[in-house]
Amino acid sequence: MTTIVKPKALQKGDTIALITPSEPVKTDSVAKVKRYLEKNGYKVKTGAHINKAIGDYVAGTPSERASDFNWAFSDPEIKAVFAVVGGMGMSQILEEVIFDVVAQNPKIFVGYSDMTTLQLPILIKTGLVTFHGPNALALPDFRQTGYTMSNFWRMLTSKDEKIIIKPQSVWQEIRPGPAEGVLFGGNLSCICKLLGTRYDPIAGLEKIYGPDQKYLLFWEEDYEQFSEITRNLWQLRNTGFFEKVSGMIIGKLTAVAEVDYQDFPPKKDLVKQATDPFNFPVLYGVDFGHEVPRATIPIGIKAFMDTKDRRFELLESGVI
Repeated sequence: MTTIVKPKALQKGDTIALITPSEPVKTDSVAKVKRYLEKNGYKVKTGAHINKAIGDYVAGTPSERASDFNWAFSDPEIKAVFAVVGGMGMSQILEEVIFDVVAQNPKIFVGYSDMTTLQLPILIKTGLVTFHGPNALALPDFRQTGYTMSNFWRMLTSKDEKIIIKPQSVWQEIRPGPAEGVLFGGNLSCICKLLGTRYDPIAGLEKIYGPDQKYLLFWEEDYEQFSEITRNLWQLRNTGFFEKVSGMIIGKLTAVAEVDYQDFPPKKDLVKQATDPFNFPVLYGVDFGHEVPRATIPIGIKAFMDTKDRRFELLESGVI
């Protein structure tokens, strides 16, 4: 089995790399993020193609974006890699990501949404724990959102063995119970788009954790129809993965609606229908995803949930 690898905790004075592996951003936005990080005591390097754009949907060619990612992990001065923004182009760079470089130089990698498309392959190919958390573009604007920022920096800097992620909004119980397992997940659509590929995260989990490990599946979604979410949940179920799921933690479903069908079941019923035979607990509305407040969640470490008291607790740190 591949051993789980945790990156070193971030410290003041460390160097953070800013990259745009998917969608492009404006030059002044990058400068704003850079100023924010420097003001908070960090040094900053930026990828060579961070200001590149092809139209408004990708930040350069797949080779250019992959080279910035590979550079960030190969540079010994860099201790953490922050995706500036998400998008839709992450799958285009997977062929040119050098996973051996990641394995040889483990460091913090944080982002969400389209970053799931790279974070889960990193887990199964290198064993590296990465972080489902805010993209760097939004960090300067989250300064007044104490929950989001305190949680973000604590996950990257603290070696505390137990961290409780507390509710900041109403968390709802869909199916009751406690559960423990390894945190696995991210954006639901991105997870499902990896299935059946050479980067299939579910197919690769056994190599990391063995055949008997149970998982806490966490997921969020934005700008999808309920019918598409249903399709994705059943796709996951049909892989056989739900047999290894001990609990499900659902984040925010942002701008999710149903257009194609007029009499579609409520979202809670959709989740129940997809998961009923397995009877694992499900917690809904947890504070992560495309909305604030937004918790940062390490991918690949052990955690505990209990729907009765709306409890979500990390049982180990994501960094060393």
